[in-house]
Amino acid sequence: MKRYIPIAAVIVFVIAALAFGNHLLVLKKQAAAQAAYEAERHLVVYSDMPEDVNRNLAAAFHKRTGLRVQIQTRTDDELYTLWRSDGKEGPPAVLIASEPVLREQKAHQVLRPYASQFTESVPYPQKDSDAMWTGLWLDPMVFIIHNEYYARRGMHIRTWDDLLTDPTLRVAFPDLAATDMAGDFLCSFVEVKGTEAAGLYLKALQSHISMYSKVMAANVRRVAGGEADIGIVDGATARQYRQDGMPIYIVYPRDGTSYWLTGAAVTKWCRDDELAQAFMDWLYSRDVDDVLRGSHLYLTYANSDARKILDSRGQELILFPVQKQYTGEGRRDLQDWWIKSVRFGKGE
Repeated sequence: MKRYIPIAAVIVFVIAALAFGNHLLVLKKQAAAQAAYEAERHLVVYSDMPEDVNRNLAAAFHKRTGLRVQIQTRTDDELYTLWRSDGKEGPPAVLIASEPVLREQKAHQVLRPYASQFTESVPYPQKDSDAMWTGLWLDPMVFIIHNEYYARRGMHIRTWDDLLTDPTLRVAFPDLAATDMAGDFLCSFVEVKGTEAAGLYLKALQSHISMYSKVMAANVRRVAGGEADIGIVDGATARQYRQDGMPIYIVYPRDGTSYWLTGAAVTKWCRDDELAQAFMDWLYSRDVDDVLRGSHLYLTYANSDARKILDSRGQELILFPVQKQYTGEGRRDLQDWWIKSVRFGKGE
């Protein structure tokens, strides 16, 4: 009997070796399958940011995490009507879009809640109360003042009412019916002041306005060229031109200002929660700041712990305390009111 013991030991060893080898083979196959999955795994994101920014964001995210996102550029009109497609044409897992677009998608139940330690750092006025979307970046309306006027009277310009104190002041002002951002300023101003007071103010300011501009950059060029003393423009445009050496000061109104908000949301079509979480949280990182500044986009960050962008006086931004509950139709109605009762002075 003892003579069979070595043979049995050999058999047991061979079986064990085969089993171990098979186990290693299974692990190897699983690793290969996981690698193949990771190679194919990606997140589809629809974004209203410029094409080059979207491309650079995807590259920076992959460099930082090794994970892939496919960021597809979409217009506001395409994003507004996203809910109608029901995701039939390559549904996005994440949206990067303006606040009105995000509100529209929430109303049509396209979004689902998402919250993390990063979204918690965003103040409540800049995120949805049900955590359906969260603000990323703000583009506030600011004063830009020509260097020569700033040297003479610039320190007297602190609030919106101060624009009415100098009878010789020339103002470059946006056409409030031309763009969604200008319309957002109008809606916010009326929400803060009330319709009657806002109308009286805008009528009084009109005597100082040399020309209304449909494009914000035109106001910067008018001020920089000496055609106007002060301009009302969005902060991103103002910062870009100042970085390029234009002779302007940027001043934040001390009684607050409106802001155009861009945010992010997870959609009902998301099938990879882990990847969506990684991307959503990464959007609040320094990597994104580097991408935006590299593309000459100088936006203000919504999260309270982000780097503060100060004005030329070293002052922080003050925002209007608004709820922004207006609809697209409501904004257009208010823009029609401004055209008829303020700009052309007809009706009420």
